[in-house]
Amino acid sequence: MNTVLSRRWTHGARSILTIALAMVVVGALHGASAATLGGLRPATLRSQNAAVASLAGTRLTCDDFALAAATGAAMASRPVQLPANCGAGTWTSHTGTWSITTGQAGSSSGANANASFPVGSTDMTAEVTMLNANAAGRIGGVTVSHTGTTRIYVAGVVSALNQVQIRFVNANTVTTLATATVTIGASAVLRLTRQGTAITLRVDGTIRATATLTAAQVTSLAAGTRAGLYTSSSSSLRFTRIFVTTPFA
Repeated sequence: MNTVLSRRWTHGARSILTIALAMVVVGALHGASAATLGGLRPATLRSQNAAVASLAGTRLTCDDFALAAATGAAMASRPVQLPANCGAGTWTSHTGTWSITTGQAGSSSGANANASFPVGSTDMTAEVTMLNANAAGRIGGVTVSHTGTTRIYVAGVVSALNQVQIRFVNANTVTTLATATVTIGASAVLRLTRQGTAITLRVDGTIRATATLTAAQVTSLAAGTRAGLYTSSSSSLRFTRIFVTTPFA
């Protein structure tokens, strides 16, 4: 085979061989294991006709609760961390007793306890990482389109052992928009997206529940330009990170 190739090593043959080798490489990647592709699962290896920015989202704000602040352990009026990366917003504690200990945020009391910080848009994707989530009675998660002091928002929560919900909360009135059965680990990542009337809840990267807001709910959320944390259980449920971007595609 090498002899034949050497005799026909013209410009055109070189191009054909290059194309053939490229096809072999693509085929090898297609059949490669997840480990050889940086941990990507087959489900993530897909093509989509969309701008890269719409797939990843643009960072709006974030917090990892890691750095000391002038407010000490208190969440109220605490600046987001790091301001250089996450903006200059500050937290407001609306209900519950919210505090930070060793890089973990949580509330020690309060049904429907919630704290929020400014995002600047009603449409957003907010993602939180929770610890100690896989026990009965541990209810909590992330909020989007939070209106602030009037406490109207959409929440994506672990609502029971192996169950998640999308909730519409108006002060102390809770309306369940969707429920799904999910296996919850000790550490869980909840990602809640609102884009117009569409609400999507992902758990550890997989879509688990969707809902559509009514016209009345959209009107109630008109001033909802904040995101935040939600809990309605014991202080054992903790949060280590919140990251907010423009909506994912």
